[in-house]
Amino acid sequence: MINKRTFTFVLSILLMVMLVLTSCTMKNVENGNKAKKAEQDQTKAPVTLKLLTWADDTYQELYDKFNAKYPWITIEPIQIDGGDDTIMDRIIALQAAGTPADLTWVVGDLLRYEESGLLENLKPYMDKDRSFQNKVLPDGYFDTMVFNGRRLAVPFVDVPMWIIVNKDLLARHGIDMPPNDWTFDDFRDIARRVTDPSAGEYGLTTNSDFVMRLLPMKSAADGHAPNLAYLNERLTQSLLHTPNILDDVRWLQEFVTKDGSMLSWEAAAANGEVVRQFANGKTAFEIGGDWLLPRLQKEATFEWDILPFPRGKVNQYSFHINGPLALLSGSQHKEEAYKWISFQFEMEAQKWKIEKGANASVIDPELTAYIDQVPLWQGKNIEAVKMTKDNGLVLPGATIPGFSEYNWINVVNDIVFQGHDVNRIIPETEAWNKKTLELRERLRRKP
Repeated sequence: MINKRTFTFVLSILLMVMLVLTSCTMKNVENGNKAKKAEQDQTKAPVTLKLLTWADDTYQELYDKFNAKYPWITIEPIQIDGGDDTIMDRIIALQAAGTPADLTWVVGDLLRYEESGLLENLKPYMDKDRSFQNKVLPDGYFDTMVFNGRRLAVPFVDVPMWIIVNKDLLARHGIDMPPNDWTFDDFRDIARRVTDPSAGEYGLTTNSDFVMRLLPMKSAADGHAPNLAYLNERLTQSLLHTPNILDDVRWLQEFVTKDGSMLSWEAAAANGEVVRQFANGKTAFEIGGDWLLPRLQKEATFEWDILPFPRGKVNQYSFHINGPLALLSGSQHKEEAYKWISFQFEMEAQKWKIEKGANASVIDPELTAYIDQVPLWQGKNIEAVKMTKDNGLVLPGATIPGFSEYNWINVVNDIVFQGHDVNRIIPETEAWNKKTLELRERLRRKP
């Protein structure tokens, strides 16, 4: 008779053997499936996707990662220099030549492409994309790219921006690196203190990014506008001509006219344009994102770091651009082209973008932790990088009727850098507000 102890021992051995056999069987099945899939991939007809982009060779790494996952699909980047007009002309020309493009980056005005019938609705593709449905994205992530129930594009990349700081220039004036909760008053005070015309050194780089990024961020952070670009809560009207925001414009103008901490365009030209480039080391502050960081790594001979945008009277935000990536209706390879769109949200693509200075679009603890491992941020203000994940404001406009004709950047540039009258803002803003409402009504009635 087998005693209880012997029976238990034998049973445990049998269970272990069964587990090993089961594990081996599952592994063999998994390996077999992978081999079968790889074999199927090799037999698929090769597809080349034409992607209209203004990206440089850096993105070849991402194309290669995609091709490794889908060996039969190759990305052919077609370089574009210019805005939406140039992109649309190229789309139409390629289609007329019988070699239509498949995908395109868009500068911002998706409705122009939509009105011309150039865009594929991505919603049906995304609704059946299981890998995409399992991902957690920020609330409202697609809001600026949906119109009349059609998903016209997805954000290709989440580009956060920071104040770039010349720490050596600050140190020469006895100023420590400010904390992450610094204010707009701190920003202006430091810019004044480091300005030394005799040494050709100034607080701010002569760059319209301060008009395009810092000024609307201040208006939002101070509670003068609920959105970037001075747009109201419903994104239907500009508040640029309201008294508080006119005062914000005067505030930045005074960096040139009163403080002398930023040079006008004329003065910058007389100074040899040295202060137009932060990498020259002659200015304390610049605004930058993933496009500026590689250059600083290669060229800067001074110690630099980043800070978040200053804290306002109501809140502290970071400025984001979510560049639209669209699938073109004329594509002859729509299913394959959608794979490129879906791939942007896979872990390997997300990590690659973090390595280049962008934010992860997908909310995942692994991606948040990955920021600490990226060589770009070693020795830098990593906490400022992490802040941009949670306090971002995204530049709207992609599906706002007439946004490409909203001339606020040029108008405010003229005021800040060329001394034009601030009151010029009022009639131009009123005219655009009227036009955008008319366009919205026309689009609403369009069948």
